[in-house]
Amino acid sequence: MRKWLVGLAVLLLATWAVAEEIEVIKLRAWTVGPDTPAYYRAENLVLAVERLNRILEDAGAKIRVEIEADFWTESWASYRRRNILALAEGDPEVVPDIICTSHLDAPVYAAAGWIIPLDEYIERYWSWTYEDFFPHLWEAMTWQGKIWAVPQDIEVRMVWFRKDKLRELGWSEAEIEALPDKVAAKEFLLQDLAEVAKELQDAGLVEWGIIHRPTAGPDFFQFVVAYGGEYYDPETGKLVLDKPAVLKVLEFFGALVHEYGVTPAGMTGWPWPAVHRAIALEGTVGFQITGGMWNWAEWQRDLLIPEEELWENIGWTLIPAGIPEGSPNQFGHPLAYMITSVSRHKELAFLVLTLASQVDLITNHSLSGAKLAIRRSQLSYERFAKAEYLAAVSELLPYQRFLPPHPKTGFFTTTLYEAISAVEAGTMTPAEALAFMEDRLKLELGDEIIIKE
Repeated sequence: MRKWLVGLAVLLLATWAVAEEIEVIKLRAWTVGPDTPAYYRAENLVLAVERLNRILEDAGAKIRVEIEADFWTESWASYRRRNILALAEGDPEVVPDIICTSHLDAPVYAAAGWIIPLDEYIERYWSWTYEDFFPHLWEAMTWQGKIWAVPQDIEVRMVWFRKDKLRELGWSEAEIEALPDKVAAKEFLLQDLAEVAKELQDAGLVEWGIIHRPTAGPDFFQFVVAYGGEYYDPETGKLVLDKPAVLKVLEFFGALVHEYGVTPAGMTGWPWPAVHRAIALEGTVGFQITGGMWNWAEWQRDLLIPEEELWENIGWTLIPAGIPEGSPNQFGHPLAYMITSVSRHKELAFLVLTLASQVDLITNHSLSGAKLAIRRSQLSYERFAKAEYLAAVSELLPYQRFLPPHPKTGFFTTTLYEAISAVEAGTMTPAEALAFMEDRLKLELGDEIIIKE
C-alpha cells in the first residue's frame, strides 16, 4: 500500500510539475458592433485562440493563450471615447492588445503613437493569408505609406425602399425591379426620389416619405459624390471642402424638410431603434436614404422579421446622382483590427488576427452580420457562395467609395452632419451652414483643408 501511495504521490508531483511548466499568456481585445449581429468581431478572436492552443498543444509547446474579447454594443461615440481615454492614459494593464474599430481611426491613433505599423507582420504571413485580401482594402488601411490595420470587414451602404408601398402607389413589379438599374443609369435622380416620397406621403401610404440616419457617419459624403463633388485630394493628402457640391447637399436636405415636407425637422433627434422600426417593421416610411447592408441581419435578429418578408417588402439601390454630372454611389466603411503600442505581446496578438482571418471564420461574420467578402477565396467558399442576399448586394461593389485616411476625417464628418442638422432644424440656411463649415474646418485643419470654390 505504501509503495502504491508513494507511486501516486510521485505521479501527482510529476503532473503538477508539468502543469507548472505551462505558461499562460493573456491577451485582451476590444471590439464593437454596435449592431448586435456583428458579434463575430469578438467571437472570431476567441475561436482563433482555441485553434492556436490546439496547435501549441500538438507541438508540445509550453505556452497557452487566453483572450478576453469585449464586444461593445453601445454607441460609436461612447466606444471611441472609451478607446481614446484608455489609449491616452497608456496603462498596459488597461489598454487592450487588440482594438477593432473604424479604418478612419487608424491615422488618428497612429499620429498619437497609440498603434504600431503592421507592414513587417503582414509580409511575414503574406502568402499564407493576406495576399488573398481584396487589394483596395489595403488602401483604406494605409496612411503615410504604412499599413496600420488588418481589414476585418467591408459593407455596402445604400438606399432602402418599401416595395409594398410602391405597389400601393400603383407601381408595377417590373417598375419596382427596374428602379436600381434606373438609378445606376442616372435616369432616376435624388429629386425624383424626393418627388416619389412626396407622392407616397400625400397618398397617406406613409407617415414620412424619407428618413435618414440620426447620427454622424460617412453616409452623408455619399451625397457630396452624388452632386459631383470631391472631399479628398490624393496627391496632397489633404481634405477638400467642395463648396458648390456641399451647398447642393445642404439645399437637398433642407428641401426634404421645408419644401417637400417628407423628412421630419427633428430627424437627427430620432433614436436608432425608431429608424429601424419605421423602415423595416412598421413600414411607416417610404425610403431610408442612409441604410447599411448589415441592417438585413439586424432586422431579422433584433426585430424578428423573417427574411422572406424582407425580400417581399424591402428593396435597395445606390444613392442616386443629384445632378447629371454627379455619380450614383455607395460608401464602404471598413472596420479593422489594430495592435496597440503598449501591448506586451504584439507578435502573438498579430498571429491571433491572422488565424481569425481564416476564410471559415470571416464567413461566420459575413453571414451573421450581413457583410461582404474581404478575401477572394470567400467568393467560392460554399457557405458564402450560397448566401443569396450577399450575392445580390455584391452587385453594388463597383460603385464603392471610401472616406479618406486622414486624421481629421472624423471631424469633417461631424461638421457636415452638424450643418445638415442645422438646416433641417431651420436654425441655419444652407448658405449659412456652408459658411459655418468653412470657418470651422479652416480653424481646425488649417492648411490641411483645400477650399474649392
